[in-house]
Amino acid sequence: MNPTRIRLLALLVVCSLVLLAGCGRQEKAVPDKAGPVKVTFQTDWFPQPEHGGYYQALAKGYYAEEGLDVELLPGGPNAQVMSSVATGRINLGMTNGDDVIVAIARGVPIKMVAAEMQRDAQGIMFHRENPVRRLQDLEGKTIMAGAGSAWIEVARKKLGVHFNLRPLVGDLARFMNDKTFVQQCFVTNEPFYVRQKGGDVDAILIANDAYEPYRVIFVGQLFLATHPTVVERFVRASIRGWVDYLTGDPAPGNALIAAKRNELTPEFMAYSIKAMNDYKLVAGDPAKGEFVGQLTPARLQKQIDILQEVGVLDKPVKVEDVATFDYIPIPPDAGPRNPPKDTK
Repeated sequence: MNPTRIRLLALLVVCSLVLLAGCGRQEKAVPDKAGPVKVTFQTDWFPQPEHGGYYQALAKGYYAEEGLDVELLPGGPNAQVMSSVATGRINLGMTNGDDVIVAIARGVPIKMVAAEMQRDAQGIMFHRENPVRRLQDLEGKTIMAGAGSAWIEVARKKLGVHFNLRPLVGDLARFMNDKTFVQQCFVTNEPFYVRQKGGDVDAILIANDAYEPYRVIFVGQLFLATHPTVVERFVRASIRGWVDYLTGDPAPGNALIAAKRNELTPEFMAYSIKAMNDYKLVAGDPAKGEFVGQLTPARLQKQIDILQEVGVLDKPVKVEDVATFDYIPIPPDAGPRNPPKDTK
């Protein structure tokens, strides 16, 4: 997470909202006519298995069954997903939850409505002969990572870990040529390509008991206020898509992904799906009472407290400022929708 970028984003969002209100011709996000409701959803990157649940829901007709005509819009390196959602250009989006909390603290009018992943897929990649078992093992090492990311501030200021930081670039050459090198990655992605090149590599999640951010579905506050049933139907169909994608036959979703990115091989997509299951990214840990889509006040409060403690929030925020729990389908064997806020 880059604090300067998000601060500029907040300013751009506010300016855009003022312009939209002043012009008096903001387009309605949903048409007032019978038939399927048009909904736009933007991902944080180009189509990939980490978005597979949405493509599965589209391919299997789950959105259509909910009366929705969903358009999945790809992100990319310059995608401003939060800005697009906040200003109403896009109805819903997804990104990492700590960025959403920081943006809300800076005045961006968005809110989480469900978790795409119970824990973020970002990780630390290392050569097996130079193992890293936990963030504390980064002490004294050199790591290529995204400068300004929240987890870096948590590791340094809360865990007391000190390491040398190099800017993150989309290149595996340095990692392949230096067995002591450590690099930030997505556990669902880069390790596959390193192994293809002959590297003996492993990865751990950055998410841990000290700091465990979600990856979330979020919506603009105006759209949420005016179209709550559309949000509920979209979340319900998306979660159904995720369950089917990870536990059933992912071929329908993969076919849509491959049609947009033919460079993604079946082997890569199978690896990503396996990683999502092995790391319990989407479904979470049943032993902890986690399930697909779940957000809890306790975990969000813990994340807010840590972000406040390490100094990345512009102002204090409450759990109810950053999330609503009203649209998350609850499995029959799960506990209450809104468990107690006590984090002990």
